[in-house]
Amino acid sequence: MADLRDTEKPTLRIIRSLARSGGTLVAKCLGCMDDVTLISEVHPGDPKSKIRTQAHEWFDLIDSKTVRWWKIRRPSMLKIVSTIEPRATERGDIFMLRDWSHWDYIGVPFTKPKFGYALKEVLESKYKIRTATTVRHPIDQYMSLMQLSIVGPKLDFDSYLYGCMRFAEYASEHGFYRYEDFTKDPDSVLGAMCEDLDIPFDSRYVDKWHAYTTITGDTVSTLGRGVLKKTIQSFGRKPIDEKLLDQFRANKDYLRACALLGYSP
Repeated sequence: MADLRDTEKPTLRIIRSLARSGGTLVAKCLGCMDDVTLISEVHPGDPKSKIRTQAHEWFDLIDSKTVRWWKIRRPSMLKIVSTIEPRATERGDIFMLRDWSHWDYIGVPFTKPKFGYALKEVLESKYKIRTATTVRHPIDQYMSLMQLSIVGPKLDFDSYLYGCMRFAEYASEHGFYRYEDFTKDPDSVLGAMCEDLDIPFDSRYVDKWHAYTTITGDTVSTLGRGVLKKTIQSFGRKPIDEKLLDQFRANKDYLRACALLGYSP
């Protein structure tokens, strides 16, 4: 039986994915749907608090005075969200957050991961949380992360795979969508994600997502093969050194992550 206290709370939608796992593309498709306001890469531990900038500059949910005041006295994540969410809802928008799950499971170079769902933990006292989660094969994700100058040189192989395994445990328990399946049949995956999030599926996203710019993440051409495309495409794996492949297959966390997410090792 549902907790009666939950039925009295407003619903808050959150999408989760690890860095370089296709989350930006999926978020663009959801964010451009009719009447959706999506604020991306949100985490309570982020000292720069990207949510304030996006709420003010992109979506006009807070004014300049509030921004200045919040810089002097930094509010909690719950305070920020409970201020801007009602304003989006009042104008008829569906308010959605894209969780910066990298903080929780990988961390490099910002923090040490704590392997939880920090965003939900700080918001669930006021909101009923609905979550949709996407994943990607750990090898492809790793090879993409290694291209990032801010992450690659500091990314420990075993620690990365442990984080992937812990995220896979979360995803397998709560439900997930594979990025590879999304690229092959985006309508089906997005439609199912919209059901999870309890929002209408807007099929016109296919004509709008590539022009959607109010988002953070992999939006520069050097960051991914699909960034500048206007159609959603499935790319094969880049060549991988056999010794590195053997290193993956010898790692128990990698094997467990693959098993949990239905990937071939």
